[in-house]
Amino acid sequence: MHSSNALPDLPGRRVVVPGGTGAVGEGVVRSYLAAGADVVVPTRTQERAEEFRRVLGDAETDRLHLVVHDYTTFAGAEQLAEEMERRLGGVDDVVAPIGGWWAGKRLWEIDESDWQNAFVGLAAAHVAVLRAFLPRLNARGAYTLIVGASAFTPVPGSGLVSMEQAALLMMRQVVEAEVAGQQRVFALVLGPVRTRLVDSGDPDWVSADQVGAVAVAASAAAAVGGLEIRLRSQAEADEALAVLQGDQPIRTGAVVAVSTMEPKNGRREDLLEVLAELAPQIRAEPGCLHYSVHRARGDADGPLLVIQRFASIEAFTEHSASVADQIPRIAALLATPPMPPTLFEPVPQSALIECVGNGEKGHVC
Repeated sequence: MHSSNALPDLPGRRVVVPGGTGAVGEGVVRSYLAAGADVVVPTRTQERAEEFRRVLGDAETDRLHLVVHDYTTFAGAEQLAEEMERRLGGVDDVVAPIGGWWAGKRLWEIDESDWQNAFVGLAAAHVAVLRAFLPRLNARGAYTLIVGASAFTPVPGSGLVSMEQAALLMMRQVVEAEVAGQQRVFALVLGPVRTRLVDSGDPDWVSADQVGAVAVAASAAAAVGGLEIRLRSQAEADEALAVLQGDQPIRTGAVVAVSTMEPKNGRREDLLEVLAELAPQIRAEPGCLHYSVHRARGDADGPLLVIQRFASIEAFTEHSASVADQIPRIAALLATPPMPPTLFEPVPQSALIECVGNGEKGHVC
C-alpha cells in the first residue's frame, strides 16, 4: 500500500468519483483525500453514505462530500454536475470506477433483462457521466475511466461484461480524437485487484490504493496527454507511476491502423483519387511510418484496405484530428458509413519467445 507522502499535492482540486463507494473506488477516494483534494462521491442512499464513512474511518476528512444522488441517467448526471458547480465552483477531475460483474450465461442464453442490466445500463451510466462532466472540466484536469482486462480478454459466460468494457475503451479513443488535445482522457485497465473485499495474498496483484495513486498521478501530470494504462501487476503499476511522475519516458509502441472502405457503385475511382490526394499529407506527418492502399488480389472492383502505421497512439490521435475534416468527403463515396479503423499494437517479445517451438517449426502462437 502506498503512503500519502508519495502522492502529489492537489489542494483545492475538485474531483468527482461516481462509483466511489465500491471496493476499487474506495482506494481512489482515499488517495485523492490524502492528496488534499475535495472529493465528491455520489451514492444512492443515506445508509450507503454512512456505511462508506465507516469504511473510510480515519481517512475521512471534511473534504469528503457524500451526495445522495442517482447519476446513472443523463438527467441525473447533469443535475450532479450542476450541483458540483454550485457547491464547489466547478470540477477539475473525474474518476469513474463505475461497474459491476455479471456471469452465468452464454450470449445466446441471455434475456432482455440481462442485456439491459449488464450492458446497456452500465454503458449508459458511463456516457451520462462523461457528457455531463467532460465539457465542464478545468483545462488542467483529467477524465479517467476505470475498466477491467475483460475489455480485451473474452470471458465465457460473462460476455456482456467483456463487450461493455471493450465499448468503454473505444469510447475513450473516440473522445480523445474528438477533444483533439484540449482535454486529457485516461483509461486504467485493471487485472485482479486487492481490496477490502478480495485479498488473495498474491503479492503481484495491485491494490485499490495503488489504483488510486495512479489516478492521482494522472491528474497531477498536466504535461501528459491521455493514455490507456494497464495495471495488471505490480510491475505495470510501478511503470505507470514512473511515466506519470516524469521519471520514465512514455513508451506506447508503434500502432497499426487498418480500415476497410467499400466504395459506392461507380465511385471507386473518385475514392482512390481522394486517398491519393491525402497520401502526401499523411506521410508527411511526424509520427507516420507507413501509409498504403490495397485491393483484394484479382478483384478490381471490391473494397479497399487502407493500412497506416504510426510511431505511437499519440501520433495516431494527432493524425485523426488532422484529417477529421476529410471524413464527410470520404463518407460520401462509401456504400456504408465509415467505421473507426482497427488498431493493432506489437505483441510483447516475451510472448513470442514463449510460444515459438510449442507447435510446428516456425509456428508462433
